[in-house]
Amino acid sequence: MFRRIREIWSGELIRPMIHRAFTRLVWGLFFALFLAFLISRSGGRDLRGALMGLYALLCFIFAWLSHLQMDGMKLPRLDALRSKIDRKRPARGTGDMIDFVDEEIQSYESLSDEERYLVLMLADLANGVLFLLLSFIL
Repeated sequence: MFRRIREIWSGELIRPMIHRAFTRLVWGLFFALFLAFLISRSGGRDLRGALMGLYALLCFIFAWLSHLQMDGMKLPRLDALRSKIDRKRPARGTGDMIDFVDEEIQSYESLSDEERYLVLMLADLANGVLFLLLSFIL
């Protein structure tokens, strides 16, 4: 497994991985804290730790699915859902920053399938570990 990851990994994958991990981190925190607020507000007990643990489990499941897809497993409905979510954003006419940047930035859409699955797997693993630690603290 680690040999395959080392074959696919390059330094250009750091930026898409950070973007995916940060987006999933924000959504996970929002949903866990919002649901905990709603449950405790209606007279229930504080479930922040349990909800964050549940989100960590969900992240680990998605990381495992990405690992299986790296090995060649086809999940057509999951790929169709990801293609809807990951559609390309429209170009904005606010100005060109390319005048100031010498390097071309690697976007998530331009990655190969194996690189995408690796980025998703590493982002989900990072979020799963972080939310697992948060669930033990809270």
